[in-house]
Amino acid sequence: MTEQVPVGHTPDRGLTITLSTPFVESLSPEQLDHYVRTVVAMGESANDGTSPSDLAERLKDALESGGVQLPPTSYDRLGEQLTESSGAPLSIITDKDQLLYGEEDATAAAHRPAVPDAADPDSDNRPTYS
Repeated sequence: MTEQVPVGHTPDRGLTITLSTPFVESLSPEQLDHYVRTVVAMGESANDGTSPSDLAERLKDALESGGVQLPPTSYDRLGEQLTESSGAPLSIITDKDQLLYGEEDATAAAHRPAVPDAADPDSDNRPTYS
């Protein structure tokens, strides 16, 4: 039987929420800050027994009070993710790999494998597929 892991959640790093460039650009700096602070606060309280739907409703109220509006399904999915990963470390990054909150190891740059000698075409260690 396989363990079901929430989307964006890895046991070793916790939950990483990745925000798209269009979404980030649609927000003012204040709204982006409000989004991040709200999600972090709700993530910290997600392990108090709140159901995902109740958390989604609280997210909606809190985000909209700061001028951030999401599609209805986004509140639901965010509530599910925060509830499923409650207690795990939370990171928020952009799709351009900018860390907005959390641990630096959540960024893609921290997970790019080092391939020695991959740039040298004459190296015997160069992968054959490169």
